[in-house]
Amino acid sequence: MTGHSGGPLKRYVLNERLLARIESVGGLTILELGAGNGYFLPLLMRRFSGQTPDRLLITDQSQALLDIAQTTFRIDGAEYARLDVQQPFPLEDASVDLLLAIMLFNELPTGMLTAALAECRRILRADGQLLAAVPHPAFVQALAKKGALTDFGRGLFAMPGADGLKLPVSRRPVEAYTLLLTCAGFRVALEDVYADEKTRHEKSGLSVGRNTPLALICDCRVELTP
Repeated sequence: MTGHSGGPLKRYVLNERLLARIESVGGLTILELGAGNGYFLPLLMRRFSGQTPDRLLITDQSQALLDIAQTTFRIDGAEYARLDVQQPFPLEDASVDLLLAIMLFNELPTGMLTAALAECRRILRADGQLLAAVPHPAFVQALAKKGALTDFGRGLFAMPGADGLKLPVSRRPVEAYTLLLTCAGFRVALEDVYADEKTRHEKSGLSVGRNTPLALICDCRVELTP
């Protein structure tokens, strides 16, 4: 449903912002959590054409989405596996260099996100990077004020998505994401992502002001202790 680039905001703005924060892929072990239909890692491999990762792991909780990833966006040599981030990750300590989580952490209640971040920290190497993106809390709050959110249960809400999809989202503020990531052992750099004119044209029903960011990038590095 979201196609080869994940929808207008990702296609025109977010994907490029995320790719620009990755320095290289050669020789790395890369894990994507909540990969969905698997569109993003092929973009990454094209960006760094000529470099060869040591290992690529593409995971999602949904077998149906993994099937799409393997048939529509397949990367030769990549491993595809079901992984529920609410459970311990089946990976060894300090075994991953780059960890991707795009529009995933917003779907987790705080207790489960805390546990998932601890697992992310556990499996990342000393110089590892966790690159995540979530719907921006300011955008979620704007939707809430307009009455566009519905109760999803477990402390989450549902925000409207493409073609009637209801997407689970937390209403936690930016400061809460920062605190959770910092407490998990990461140094965090944040970036607000705004819609461009192409995004607004394709999402003509977008009902928030131009000064409201739509996504938040969390670029996290393992915090080394003396």
